[in-house]
Amino acid sequence: MARVTALTRAASAYPTGFWVLWWGTLINRLGEFVVPLLGFYLTAHAHLTITQVSVILAMLGLGRFVSEGLSGPLTDRRGPAFTMILALTGGAVMILALSFAQGFWWTAAGVLGFSLLSALYKPAASTAVADLTQGAQRTRAYTLLYWAINVGAATAPLLGGWLAGRSLRLLFWLDAATMAAYALLLTVLYPRAARPTRSAAARARSFLPRDPLLWQFCLASLLFGLTYQSYKLLAVVFAQQGFTPLQYGQVLAVNGALVVLLGLPLGHLIARSNHPRWQALGAALLGVGFLGHALAHTLGAHMLAVAVWTVGEIVAYSISKTIISELGPPAQRGTYIGLVGSMAGLATLLAPLLGGAMLQTLGAAGMWVVIAGLALLAALLLLALEGRVRARLALHSSVD
Repeated sequence: MARVTALTRAASAYPTGFWVLWWGTLINRLGEFVVPLLGFYLTAHAHLTITQVSVILAMLGLGRFVSEGLSGPLTDRRGPAFTMILALTGGAVMILALSFAQGFWWTAAGVLGFSLLSALYKPAASTAVADLTQGAQRTRAYTLLYWAINVGAATAPLLGGWLAGRSLRLLFWLDAATMAAYALLLTVLYPRAARPTRSAAARARSFLPRDPLLWQFCLASLLFGLTYQSYKLLAVVFAQQGFTPLQYGQVLAVNGALVVLLGLPLGHLIARSNHPRWQALGAALLGVGFLGHALAHTLGAHMLAVAVWTVGEIVAYSISKTIISELGPPAQRGTYIGLVGSMAGLATLLAPLLGGAMLQTLGAAGMWVVIAGLALLAALLLLALEGRVRARLALHSSVD
């Protein structure tokens, strides 16, 4: 009975709208089969070349870069619910269409269309959390959502791999079904609340705000993202160093396990102070972790490196969403979140390309050193911005 009471108390600490987001996110992520297995599908089933597969996978980053920047203003105008439902229903339709795509050009167009629609979701969801919460509760809410995302990310590839042995097309249909189910959940249960209104002048300049602090924060986010997204090059480096695919999977499993185990306690610790310096610390740990790959030649050393940068990922993520949600005025919250989110999309597009070029010219160790340096630059920039960020957060939290 005491345990039930504690769970009830924890659940009541957040509004109903947040739990609609949380459960919908968990359902959707548990069914996210296509993107994690897309490279395998295109190679083994569609029989495309490595170059063609690389270009198609880059479409995911391109779509995210464009779409997250557009999602913010759309969210500010029409509300988070409208944008999330549009993203989920549109993404579901594109996933189904993609299952019938034939050849390189149609597949590339389908993946780009899917990314352009589905990536509208992230800024809208982050804006919804910020609209529903405030203060330390906001940071804890983002952490809970991050935990649900990673539970799904750790489970879906395993389940998807098992289902792929029965029917590859089934993956597309089930992925679309979970997106549609989440859209229905939002349509029926998510509360519709009026967003803050803006003047005509504010609406006119909302797409690209003239805010130096925002753009400097975007630069730091891009540097952080370029480092984080470079984890995808580990597979290439592992192959060069003679490790097996199983060993590569074991190393990456460290990331998922630590996020699930440490995500909630670290997030709640950071929420006690909500200090921007946590993000700089996270970026520094990310850089140190990737620097560890430059020195690693054994499986255990690579696992230790992954453990360090995973902690950095958790620490930075736990506070970054709160900072950006409060950096701009409430009426432009979606725009600010979307622009910073588009930096992650740009990093997703650029990191494999830049990393591959460096791997060929500098070798693995040189590549990891440069990549780690980007995260350390992000940490230094975030430290330099700390005073102005704190002043801005204090200003906007007083009117939130």
